[in-house]
Amino acid sequence: MMGCFSLCPIPRAGKSKSPTHAKSVFPASDSEDDRITPTTEMYLLRGGKALASTLESLSGVIPVPFLADFVKVAISVLEACEDAIAVEEDVKDLQKRVYSLTVAIIDTVPAGGSASKDLQHRINSLQSILEQTLEDLSEIKQQKKWILIFFRDLNKERLDKCFSRVDEALEQFHVSHELRVEELLNRIKTNYSEVSAELTKVKQAVENTNKPHNALQTLPIQDMPPPHRIFHGRQGDVDEIVSLLADERTSRVCITGPGGMGKTSVALAVVDSATIRQIFRDYLFWVPCVEAKSADLLRRILYTQLRVSTDSYDSLDALIRELDASKNRRLLLLDNFETPWLSGHEQAKVGDILCRLARLPHIAVLITMTSAFPPSDDIEWQHRDLQSLDLAAGRDAFQSMYPGTAAGPKLDELLKAVDLIPLAITLLAADGKHSHASPEYLLEQWGRSGTDMLSHGLSQSMDRTIGLSIDREIEKSNPEALTLLAILSMLPAGTTGENLRWWAPTVTSLPTAIATLRTAALIEQGDGDFATSRIFVRPTVKSYMSRQGRTSDDIQHQVHDACYRFVLHHKSIPDDAKFKHDLVALGSEETNIHTLLMQIDVQTLRPDALDALLAFSLYQDRTKPSTAVALYALTVARAAGDERCVAEAHYCLGELLRSLCRYEEAYTHLQEARRGFKGLPDKSNRLRAGQCSAVMSDVLGFCSGLGGEDEVRALVLDAQADLSHDESDKYYVAHGLLARGDYLWWSRDRDDHECLEPLHAAQAIFEELECRASTAECLYLIARTYTASDMHAEALAIAKEASTAAEDSGYLHLICRTTLVVAKCLIVLSLYDEAFEILERSLSHNPVVVSLGVAEHLESIGYICAAKLNLPAARVAYEGAWVQYADRGSETEAGKLGGARCLDNLKKEDCRVREI
Repeated sequence: MMGCFSLCPIPRAGKSKSPTHAKSVFPASDSEDDRITPTTEMYLLRGGKALASTLESLSGVIPVPFLADFVKVAISVLEACEDAIAVEEDVKDLQKRVYSLTVAIIDTVPAGGSASKDLQHRINSLQSILEQTLEDLSEIKQQKKWILIFFRDLNKERLDKCFSRVDEALEQFHVSHELRVEELLNRIKTNYSEVSAELTKVKQAVENTNKPHNALQTLPIQDMPPPHRIFHGRQGDVDEIVSLLADERTSRVCITGPGGMGKTSVALAVVDSATIRQIFRDYLFWVPCVEAKSADLLRRILYTQLRVSTDSYDSLDALIRELDASKNRRLLLLDNFETPWLSGHEQAKVGDILCRLARLPHIAVLITMTSAFPPSDDIEWQHRDLQSLDLAAGRDAFQSMYPGTAAGPKLDELLKAVDLIPLAITLLAADGKHSHASPEYLLEQWGRSGTDMLSHGLSQSMDRTIGLSIDREIEKSNPEALTLLAILSMLPAGTTGENLRWWAPTVTSLPTAIATLRTAALIEQGDGDFATSRIFVRPTVKSYMSRQGRTSDDIQHQVHDACYRFVLHHKSIPDDAKFKHDLVALGSEETNIHTLLMQIDVQTLRPDALDALLAFSLYQDRTKPSTAVALYALTVARAAGDERCVAEAHYCLGELLRSLCRYEEAYTHLQEARRGFKGLPDKSNRLRAGQCSAVMSDVLGFCSGLGGEDEVRALVLDAQADLSHDESDKYYVAHGLLARGDYLWWSRDRDDHECLEPLHAAQAIFEELECRASTAECLYLIARTYTASDMHAEALAIAKEASTAAEDSGYLHLICRTTLVVAKCLIVLSLYDEAFEILERSLSHNPVVVSLGVAEHLESIGYICAAKLNLPAARVAYEGAWVQYADRGSETEAGKLGGARCLDNLKKEDCRVREI
């Protein structure tokens, strides 16, 4: 159910501007050699331009609109005085008085901007006086100075009026003619700097949630690779593509060609060019698509590589919103696009993703793919099909890799035999370098392997090239390396040295096998030590290993079984001590696991496959909710006729859809799960039915249209009966008490004492069992009850204890909820600075702020700033919160109420808060 700080998924708001840094209030000395350092007042009175400059500097930290307008007019008067002094010396005294008056009035207005109506009216009247003075000064300025030699009193009456108006204003604001301007300036600077600093923090908090391509990610981001060192014969292609991308009208470029033709090398050289870096600056994005064997995986990779936050990978909407929020030009390099385009049966979905990106005119798209044709006929591509290198470039490439090789007929013959394909040349040169083989010997090897390779097309040519490398470096020197190569070829994201023990348990010497494969240029290994560095197979080699039965059925079964074991070994619930560790472990192999699980075939269903699908679905609910795996689990379970797994799949979908605020769908799946579990024998299924009932009652709290309090009461009673039927199982008995306590808090005739009794009982059991997450949940609900009784000091202590327990568990949903209730208690107790710090840290450090958490964080920050009378900062925070509520919570009661609160507060002149 939902408390004062309810949680629902939220998107990003639009990008906010960074605050302008204030200049120094005091002008610097003209010379470093001055023997005597002048006072600040001496500086200020050195001339009108210095006075105007000082006021202009001071205006940089004034966020109050009506006061800022007044200061601008005063600056104009000071500058006009300076120009008029050349004609009339008496203007100097007027200049000083206007300056003193302006500084005094700035000091009169509170730094937070909450001036009374009367004060605003008086300042506006004074602004009119200054505007009249400005007109008089303009007329004086237009006179010729020599006229005053004969008519000394020509300007006396006009200046007397100016002095009279300004003196009257000085008296009205009780300003002495001997005003100590320096003291006032220091005080003003201090007051406004404090407000400005807080405003800067709020703007930064909002900007961090909205900053493009700056989202924290749970998946590792792959950096743009550097341009390849060996690069010959392609500069003309590079220059042409650079020219196309520079023009928005031709900025959809697709590079095609056979495998190994150097498409990626050309693309990286394009991105590294000075012209491209100048145009796109920090907005160059590397999107490796070799892992993306489905539309779902492609979306995941796009979100990760573009650093865009989302609550679910099921839709591209959040990414498109982020890209369209700013018209800054961006370049997306989608490498190896043949994987999503040609794999499986989702070409239409992949094409839709590509078309949505291409419809944004300021987004340049550069694609590489192994094919003869670009993807999607709906896009106007600039198509560049790479051809083989010319002979001179081929020689240069070979000799760059294998220095000292003499040019000659045998080398030319060898290069022509592999059709001058860059990757084939690189592999052959590496083979020759490591074995010290001559071009003639390499050519003989090709002959024995079959000189008919060219008649089978360029793809077969690459197969033979890779096959020769495998034959020379692996089968003869280290047969175990071939097993490892086959295993790595099935892992689209590669893996770490530490995790290889899961994937390749039969390989006795992993470091030796890896060294063999690296020597053959068949795999790559990242920087760092063996345990943490990423090891992966080159794309063309992966393609080679996937065809013609090169990876045996035994190895394929071994890899899938390893995947299921890995998932189930790291299956845990938030109350388990290893939950935090398991989240990290599953995150490190998320892409590999997702790919392998989606390959499960019901006709050849292996042990543990379905359980792994279900366990991984719940992992996704606790990190980045996505329904793709859970829906597939339901399909497989139904096809297999496994009633328990069908019920579990419905439960997973119910939890996921609840996290995504799709409550009606969630309720339907939970009903099916509950019905399924109740129809199965044994104790464990009854417990699962009880859990379903508890979650269903919670869903009804979010979506009252599904049922009233009578339905909620019936579900809670049913949940408690199922969870508590075995009184010796304390864990589930405590969860029954927890569900009852939560329900009693929401009931119409709430009695706080009656509500707290089952919660305290549940807390005692969970603490005895050392269940940190459930303990945090109990403490959270207890703190919520105390806040409803206006016992905020007591609630704060309990809420902080809940927050600590939630942090210990690592469960992000709980961390977010407990942080918000701590902040609410601090706000009510007027401990604004501590509340602000907690909320700011939560927004900055949590990779996922779940549900409506971002909106509620920003709304609370807005309340704090309004309470401290920092109205500009409050408006920034409320605007950010309102956008978040409107985007993500518009279909929920909590989202609608939150958005209405923010909008109502924004309409108020003093930004005072109706409620939080």
